[in-house]
Amino acid sequence: GDLIEDTARKHGFTDLYRVNDLKEAVEKSAQIAKEKDIVLLSPACASWGMYNNYEERGREFKNLVADLEK
Repeated sequence: GDLIEDTARKHGFTDLYRVNDLKEAVEKSAQIAKEKDIVLLSPACASWGMYNNYEERGREFKNLVADLEK
């Protein structure tokens, strides 16, 4: 976490946000996204036991996004 964030900032990436889970990530994305923006689930690593597989993680992402629309 810290090393990745520090390296990204050194290379000019300043809009970085830390969250604890996918739900927080979706909520934060909804807060900062502007109209017609695309929010893409593109994990850079494994879920470290949070999900059984990538399909479960993808379903959770879709469900969280759908919940925003309610």
